[in-house]
Amino acid sequence: MKQKIAEIRSKISTKQLLWWWFFRGTMIFAMIAGTMRDTYKITDTLQVLANFTGMFAWEIFQFLPKKNFLRWMPSYVQNFSVVLIFGASFCGYFLNFYYDLVWWDWMLHTMGGAGLTILGYEAAVCLQKKADAQIPFSVVLLCAAGFSFMFGTIWELFEFSFDQISLLGGTVGDAQHWSLALAENTPKIHTLFAPVDPTRWPLMDTMGDIVLNTLGCVCASIFLKVNPYHHKKEIVQ
Repeated sequence: MKQKIAEIRSKISTKQLLWWWFFRGTMIFAMIAGTMRDTYKITDTLQVLANFTGMFAWEIFQFLPKKNFLRWMPSYVQNFSVVLIFGASFCGYFLNFYYDLVWWDWMLHTMGGAGLTILGYEAAVCLQKKADAQIPFSVVLLCAAGFSFMFGTIWELFEFSFDQISLLGGTVGDAQHWSLALAENTPKIHTLFAPVDPTRWPLMDTMGDIVLNTLGCVCASIFLKVNPYHHKKEIVQ
């Protein structure tokens, strides 16, 4: 175990490690502070804990079998993912930015769609490295966009499932922002598209998320088309 940890440590710089632990530290604070709130909700702690675990994704990849392509994932990917997780969990959920700042959720979904596209691109590059083969760039770009759409959908399913399980357990979760009552008298009442009928508010919130995920994916795809940084030597159209 010590040898493995030393191997992982040799792949990252001290600056990177400090950067990661700055954001991880805020999440630890959120988990502790959440237990001291007047109304304690176990769902709050569990949601922050799940996101905190996600901040160790790259290290977890390094413990996978050598034949797994995720072992090839570069550490710099986590430099950006910890920021997105911090913005979603600590700022959005713990500090309540989702309800205090109408544009916060919109910004995160747009950035998330773009970030997942880049991550999908990196994953396709990892497969190329593992197989020691060149994949046509058009195929790589399609995989990157598909990766973004897949995980954007998985995230929406996670939010739905989390709230559904919370309700069945007798508590009220709001990962999906499904409650109009919670949004009333807050900036969150304004969705990307006007709901027209108040009963359509949760639908508009979810569909707005999907539209913004798509927008981020399109922007990142254009960026990769213009600057295919892993495929500059040979780009197969």
